[in-house]
Amino acid sequence: MYRELIIHYLSGTGNALTAARWLEEIAKAGNMAARIMAIDRFRRPLAPPPPEDTLIGFLFPTHGFCLPWYMLKFMLAFPRGRNRIFCLNTCAGTTLGRVPLPGLSGLALIVPAIVLSLKGYRVRGLVSLNLPSNWISLHPGLTKRAVSVLVEHCRKKTGRYAATLFSGGRAYHGLISLPVDLAISPVAFGYLLVGRFWLAKMFMANSDCDGCGVCANNCPMAALVMKNGRPCWTFRCESCMRCMNICPRKAIQVSYVFAAASAYLLYGLLLPLAIMAALHYSETAAAIIGSKSTAIVLVRAWFVLGVMFLFYRIVQRLIRFRPFDFIFARLTPTSLGFWRRYLAPGTGVKDFRREHTTDKM
Repeated sequence: MYRELIIHYLSGTGNALTAARWLEEIAKAGNMAARIMAIDRFRRPLAPPPPEDTLIGFLFPTHGFCLPWYMLKFMLAFPRGRNRIFCLNTCAGTTLGRVPLPGLSGLALIVPAIVLSLKGYRVRGLVSLNLPSNWISLHPGLTKRAVSVLVEHCRKKTGRYAATLFSGGRAYHGLISLPVDLAISPVAFGYLLVGRFWLAKMFMANSDCDGCGVCANNCPMAALVMKNGRPCWTFRCESCMRCMNICPRKAIQVSYVFAAASAYLLYGLLLPLAIMAALHYSETAAAIIGSKSTAIVLVRAWFVLGVMFLFYRIVQRLIRFRPFDFIFARLTPTSLGFWRRYLAPGTGVKDFRREHTTDKM
């Protein structure tokens, strides 16, 4: 049915990469040419799409019940074409004993389907894999047993998806939870417009950091810059968790103290003060500042993010001193010994140094 399979993937800790390798292996076993390419730090403009007898896949994780902005940006830059395509998202899976539990996709498949359809592509697959959750900013990495159960479960699912897609069929298994996905769509929009920027400022490296630069050099979005010998996270960060999981010294932490302190400072202190100050000049101005309309909430959130950025830069300088290092970069559950890191089985730093998607497609 197809002459070739080309997969463009975005992977933080190896889940999407693992799925891409499975599909590549199955395609080659069926005598179909196959290529997988990371979109890490992709460059524009992208070359025209391949011949129409090539099946194109887009593989990516789910962030905040949506696809990562970086993958969406790649799709928006992707040239128009008539190829048949499929999208596969990995969503946070876990287990109950030896029973795999599904994650939720939200808008992770719906938005790409719309974008790529408008570009002329024929969507033949929208599927999900509940590979192990890597959201270690909120929970420890899963146990080896849980990871093994989920990986084996998803390997079998991938085989079924591939059998259908590679034979020219259609697979829309990822739409089974569509009613729930649509119900949580406001959360997805909130994450895409505001939440991801807030989370980007939760990461800090403690004094165990030796400035090796492994995190910055391997960030798929080039979102880290080294400042004073430690990494600093910019708003380009997608919270893919790669940096936390490949740090050789486990120095990168999620600062719950900074999250709480910045939330109190900005929303509990500065915002009320701004409203009180505005009341001295105009009740209308105060009402606008405190409005709960969607437009005002977004503008207020982006303004707050700007102030938060300044606060973050100040804290980044302060953590060079031991008391501040302890408060902001060590007083967090992610620094505890039992807080496991996660990389997909068989995946290491070297696997993220693959051929990137360039203008050679």
